[in-house]
Amino acid sequence: MPMRVAIASMFAIGLAAGGAAHAHAATLRGATVIASGTVRLSDLFADLEPGQDRPLGPGPAPGASIQVGGGQLLAIADEYGVDWLDQSPSATATITRAGRVLDQDYFAGLVRQNLPDLGDGPVSIELRDFHPIIVAPDDKKPIVLSDIKWDQRSGWFSATAYRGQPTGDITRDSFLLTGVIHAARRLLVYAHALPAGSVLSASDAQMDDSYAGHITSKAFTNEADIDGMTLTRGVVAGAPILDQDLQRTVLMHKGDPAVITFTAPGVHLTATGRALEDGGAGQYVHILNLSSNMIVTGRVISASEIEVAAGSNPVPSDSNALRRLTSARGRSRADLSLR
Repeated sequence: MPMRVAIASMFAIGLAAGGAAHAHAATLRGATVIASGTVRLSDLFADLEPGQDRPLGPGPAPGASIQVGGGQLLAIADEYGVDWLDQSPSATATITRAGRVLDQDYFAGLVRQNLPDLGDGPVSIELRDFHPIIVAPDDKKPIVLSDIKWDQRSGWFSATAYRGQPTGDITRDSFLLTGVIHAARRLLVYAHALPAGSVLSASDAQMDDSYAGHITSKAFTNEADIDGMTLTRGVVAGAPILDQDLQRTVLMHKGDPAVITFTAPGVHLTATGRALEDGGAGQYVHILNLSSNMIVTGRVISASEIEVAAGSNPVPSDSNALRRLTSARGRSRADLSLR
């Protein structure tokens, strides 16, 4: 065989061998998401030779990522005999550990599971200073609660939360979980938004049979109790009707003239009088009967009418009685305001 033909044949064989080697070379994975806590060779390189894959070391925490630079990639490939295409010191590979976020809903459900006294009704659980955490997707019991304390009167609760799979960092493996629990109750809420100064009627309220929000004062359950009351601040639809936001609408003012009525079976009497204190609809106030000069107690019917109930005992309007009435008026105002 001529020399030129032999060299050409050897060159062709070399190209074929080189092409075969090139065809079996591994490729770098630029970004990989792993499920376990261990990084394997196949997480960095694809198309490895059979049996070539092996663990390299611990992976990042759930939800976290690590970057492997070109120099480290070259060293790993050299150590494990990986024929890597396009080898370059500037190459990088990112490995991300898959994670599951445990949010407020998860922890609220966990609190409820650990407090059977809450019952089966609707419950609102508000967490304080909460920060979500990330755990492995396959962690079936990622958090365990311990030392649970719950004050049923105030709703305040606290518990210590432990990671089911500790990370080794004591600042992350346990933390204090606190918040407020509000059990559902039946109460009146506003049917629509209203501005301050509005006078309420039954059409402004509706019953919520399972209200689970936070209550800061006495809430109403009877529409008759709020009828004619005045709002001291603006409210939104669905908010509970609370006594701290209401005041009695003054219909009759101190010094106003009024008709005093007394009704009994077969008897209806009227007299003229003068109010001795302010009064709202349905509120009991003192009034001076100008005909008899006696002080009676009656219920405000309108801006000009007081109804005296049977059995009411009038008292003389002497100076001592008026003085006692004046001194007691300030003390009784809060008691009478929501009668």
